[in-house]
Amino acid sequence: MVPPQQMSQESRKRYRGIASAAVTALFGKGTSLLVSATTVPLTVRYLGAEGYGLWITISSAATMFFVLDIGIASTLTNLISEAYAADDKERAATYFATAFWMILGIAALLGLAGWMLWPSIHWISLFHVRDPALGRDTSRAMAAAFIVFLLALPTGLAQRVLGGYQELHASNLFAAAGSLLSLLLVIAVIRFHGSLPYLVAGFAGSTVAANGACLLWICFFHKPWMKPWPQRIDFGCVGRILGSGSQFFAIQLAGLVIFSSDNLVISHYLGPASVTPYSVTWRLVSYIAAVQTLVIPSLWPAYAEAYAKGHLPWIRLAYRRVRWISTAVLAIGCSVMLIGGRQIIRLWAGPAAVPGLLLVQLMCLWIVICVFTTNQSTLMGATFRVKRQAISSVLSAIVNLALSIVWVKSIGPTGVLLATIISYIVFIVCVQSWEVRRILRGDFLAGEGSRSPARG
Repeated sequence: MVPPQQMSQESRKRYRGIASAAVTALFGKGTSLLVSATTVPLTVRYLGAEGYGLWITISSAATMFFVLDIGIASTLTNLISEAYAADDKERAATYFATAFWMILGIAALLGLAGWMLWPSIHWISLFHVRDPALGRDTSRAMAAAFIVFLLALPTGLAQRVLGGYQELHASNLFAAAGSLLSLLLVIAVIRFHGSLPYLVAGFAGSTVAANGACLLWICFFHKPWMKPWPQRIDFGCVGRILGSGSQFFAIQLAGLVIFSSDNLVISHYLGPASVTPYSVTWRLVSYIAAVQTLVIPSLWPAYAEAYAKGHLPWIRLAYRRVRWISTAVLAIGCSVMLIGGRQIIRLWAGPAAVPGLLLVQLMCLWIVICVFTTNQSTLMGATFRVKRQAISSVLSAIVNLALSIVWVKSIGPTGVLLATIISYIVFIVCVQSWEVRRILRGDFLAGEGSRSPARG
């Protein structure tokens, strides 16, 4: 049993780590939100409704590739947290090296596959592009997004390492620098009348550059003993990483269908111009979850480290506090959006981006569901309780995609969002709520003082 004094000290240490990360995230994420808020009206007016819709659709398509890391990055956060809880630097370095070279190998294979298959993919037909000028840029813009994605796979592990050590304040500062660089590059492309491929490469490539700089800083200055030398690869760890990663992979695959397929479905059946009101509305509504995005990245590793030590009372208290804060923020944000959301969008992004009232109302319902289920999935991911979530997520994704395709033809973009909400409520909300209740009750621990959580 852990002495109360020691548990209290570790509790304060976790809260300090979360608070430190939240403060820097306020700067880092705040910078990102400001950049996003600035680039939306700039790019909508520069590209037009169809051009902006195509950019967002290409970004959604590129985001879908990230599932191909087969859950390695998510697993690494938990493994680093375990090593940190045991104060084992050697084990942490081994986990990182093994994950790094696995990710690098996947990126190389994907790059080869992309190079071979690219000539046979007709992106213009896939995205339903009508403008001949945009049609010429579509394939090159998608190629730029794919190259950025390949570079993002290994460099993105920097945040996972710092997250496992509850030091996300450092990665938040690098993220802020990347956001500022992306804004400068977007302004430069617009100033010199650059085409869509340059806009895609500059905006997305800035994040990769920031992550790459962060990774180099970790390996050569901050934690030089973490350098991922090939000789540190432990093939015994590969099985564990893939075993846990496969469950995260299923969840990520389903999540991409649920969160990223909407723009693709709308673009394919209605054209890129119809994506613009939908995407801009979601962008504005998602700002309501800004407070959550400040805390969740640091909360995951804190949960994982506390669970590894069997500190269930701290997990219960932290989860309850996050839930109440989320409720308060949602009440304020959704009220503002329901009253003046369409007017805000008109002033912010222009008439081409203004949605219908029903779409705004459904978006508010959707952000409420997203926030609460994100709190749940963070706890489940940190405690390795993702098997049932993986199954229910896949079922939700299948139903969501099927209903989206049927309803987009008859209801339009609103039908796509309605399909997402219904599938999520039926397959995700109930399953996650039950699983979280069992985690907080301690069903998967041999005892609340146990240091070896059950896995499943």
